[in-house]
Amino acid sequence: MPRKKVFFTGFPGFIGRRLVRQILDEVKEVDFVFLVQDKFVSEAVRETDRIKAAEPRRTLSMEVLSGDISDPSLGLGEKKVKELQAQVTDVFHLAAIYDLAVPEQLAWKVNVRGTENIVAFCRKASKLKTYVHFSTCYVAGKRTGTVLEDELQMGQGFKNHYESTKHEAEIIVRNAWDKIPTIVIRPAITMGDSRTGETNKFDGPYFGMILIDALKILQIPMPYLGDSLAEVNVVPIDYLVRGTVAIWKKRAAAGTCYQLADPNPVLARTIYAEIVRLVGARGPFLQIPPILMDVPLRVAAVRKLLGVPREVLDYFNHAVHFDTKNTSTALKGTGVECPYILDYLPTLVEFYKANKHRKELRWKAF
Repeated sequence: MPRKKVFFTGFPGFIGRRLVRQILDEVKEVDFVFLVQDKFVSEAVRETDRIKAAEPRRTLSMEVLSGDISDPSLGLGEKKVKELQAQVTDVFHLAAIYDLAVPEQLAWKVNVRGTENIVAFCRKASKLKTYVHFSTCYVAGKRTGTVLEDELQMGQGFKNHYESTKHEAEIIVRNAWDKIPTIVIRPAITMGDSRTGETNKFDGPYFGMILIDALKILQIPMPYLGDSLAEVNVVPIDYLVRGTVAIWKKRAAAGTCYQLADPNPVLARTIYAEIVRLVGARGPFLQIPPILMDVPLRVAAVRKLLGVPREVLDYFNHAVHFDTKNTSTALKGTGVECPYILDYLPTLVEFYKANKHRKELRWKAF
């Protein structure tokens, strides 16, 4: 197999770091070029040094470049861009603003303009075999019912600027995939490692852990926030990276979207009750309208104190189901399967309880 040269954005972020290690575990002849924001260059270099030290018998080429995806030349200059376009065989684009509370202008600059520039780079990459674009299941916005992997523009509205700009970014990608061999990866809400619990950020369902943990001091039974009869689709990071690499290695059909979601999701009500039990709170008992939690979270000081954005409440009462037919077909025979959330949730909660004091893992308000 010819040696691969992978151009990679979103390193050394949590998903990016884990994805690189998974690629290295499964592909021996591969070099990396990382496009990294200047403020993360030192961290990226330290991470590549750790990777190299872990495999002393292997010659690894891992170039870290300071750049900016929102710049037409990626902050590299035209000469370097052309040099890379003549060498790169694969592009993985993960860099994005993932925060649910991101301001619109910042979300558009990074998620939309950044994708436009990466797609433009791919168009002129003469040796390109695959462009792997990381989107999100939540390009579905406010849609309800079943969302198919091949669907995108369905007239939906959006709950926040993260969703709307990732939707716009995927439109850009799809408009070019007749010219660029593209794989779109749509993760569901991504949690920590199902085996160790490790995560780099307490967001998504972790906000439920934070709220329950903060309020249990009141010694009153925790209520359900709304009827909570919607599914909450979460996947552990280990499934996401293994699934992504398996799909990429199979050279699945270009111009295909894969929702790496849990094919057997659990109701928000069930997950909530289990978190209450695992955190050691009382309840849950009765239910209250979500607005009773939404109102205090409209106050910036409350959001900052709790470390929880108000946008997160929308995801626990949103009746949507993500179809995974393309993903299941592509992963058949690979041995990669999504574990059941209630089997690994105790591991995630234990990691939270052991690390909740770490400020760097908490959500920070814009």
